Parts: sequence; C-alpha cells; structure tokens
Amino acid sequence: MDATALAVATSLALAQDSAAKEPVAETAAFRLELALDAWVPRLEGDFTDAGAKVDVRDTDLHDSEFAPGGTVGVRNDRLFVGARGFSFSTDGGGVADSAFTLGGMTVAAGDDFTSDFSWWSAGAVLEYEFYRPYAERPTPWSDARANWTPAANGADLAILALFSCDVQGLSRDLANISSGAGASADETFVTVQAGVGFRFGFSTKESFPVVRRVTLGAKAAYGANIPTGDGDAEGAFRVEAEIAAWFCDEGAVYFGYRYAGGDYDGSDMRLEGSLQGLRAGLRVEF
Repeated sequence: MDATALAVATSLALAQDSAAKEPVAETAAFRLELALDAWVPRLEGDFTDAGAKVDVRDTDLHDSEFAPGGTVGVRNDRLFVGARGFSFSTDGGGVADSAFTLGGMTVAAGDDFTSDFSWWSAGAVLEYEFYRPYAERPTPWSDARANWTPAANGADLAILALFSCDVQGLSRDLANISSGAGASADETFVTVQAGVGFRFGFSTKESFPVVRRVTLGAKAAYGANIPTGDGDAEGAFRVEAEIAAWFCDEGAVYFGYRYAGGDYDGSDMRLEGSLQGLRAGLRVEF
C-alpha cells in the first residue's frame, strides 16, 4: 500500500472513530400520544346564585363519580400539541335538612327534592419543554456541550411551559317534589390558562425488570373562565400530578390526581367550586 492510500485509510478510520464517540443528539421524530383517563372526582364548593351561598352538599351533589376522559396529541422533541376533555355527572336528592333557594326556587326544610349536575370540558393544550438539564442542549438556544454523555440510569428532567384553551359546559337541574316547582340552569365558559410543570424519568429495567421506566410529573395552570353569555370573567385553576410505570417503550399505566375549577359566573348559575379527585389510566405512544 503506497503512502497516499495509507493516509486515506487512516483518515477514514479516524473519522469513523470520532463519529462513534459523538454524543447521540436528541431525537426530533414525531410521536402520537394517546391517554385514556379514569378520573373519580367529586364536586366541591358553593352555588352563589343571586347572592345565595349554598354548599353542594346541601343539594346532595357531592358524591364521587366516574368521569371518563383523555388526551390525544403529537409530540416532536420538546413540543407537544394535543386535544383533551372529560365528562362528569352526578345526581342526588332526598329530604332537605335546611332551607335553600337556587335559581329562583325555594326548598324548605323537610321538602322532598331531586338534583342533577353535569360538567363537560373539551379543549386544546400546548406544552414546550424549555429546560432539560440532562440533555446535550439544556435549552433550545444553548450550544451542544463538549464531551456530553447521557445521565446515569437514563435520568431525564424537563421543565415546561403550557398554554390551554377549553370550552366547559355546566348544567344544573333542581326539582321540589313537595311543591312541584323546578329550576334549570345551563352555562358555557371558555377557559384560557397558562402555567408551568415538570417531568422526571429514570430507567428501572436493571433493578425491576417488569417496569422498564418510571416517570413523575406535575403541572399547574391559572387563567380565566369567560362566560359565552352574560356574566363576568373570573379566575380558573387546574393542577395535575401523576406517576407512570412504563412496561414497554410504547405503553404505560399511570396514577395521579387532578383539580379543575375556579369561579364560574354566568347569567343563570354561579359556582365557586371545582372537581377534584384521583385518576388512573393508560398511556400509549406510537
């Protein structure tokens, strides 16, 4: 082999060795995410129609109920865009322990009454992971770090910002069986919120082979409930937390908690309350 051929071969070998030592860049592949939610919240708070303050317990609308829901969206590296929703309903009734007035209808102590309440929500959410300290590039505007290697045990931490817009419908029906009177109220609100959150994950495959990976996360958002009819814009809150166990790269089960509520000031119904309770579900990524 002449000197020129030897030099070329040496250069190619060095280039291949250098490439093999280069850190793996963050993936930018699109992934479809689907989460099916089994939420079991209860209604908390007070109805405050026309200056009244009636606890939801007084109307027997405080039981925990199954509220199906979920999220579907697309993730591309640090960005997630998705659609989400849930549906909740509960009913009650009996003999009133104390008198109350709602929607212009009075239920006296000792009257028989029935009550129904429903709450549905559908909207969109956008999340962006702006800081990932264990990644090759902690922020999108930072340069790749020299001699970077992945964190031990596959650890990954992301701090994210989020923005959401949801349409929420609240409906309440009351009937005084003793007097034959009834009252109904239906309100629709547009809820706009912004917030922050985190996601932390680590590999458990070596120490607990049944579960490949565990992730923990939490999000908190604040904004406004804006009535589509008469009424006033008021504060809105949403908090979520969960722990997920990944049995394969594409699927996980999760368990957590959700709080969604605030002040809902409509023309026929006002509620200072929330839905809050435990949740569990299945998450799949393609």
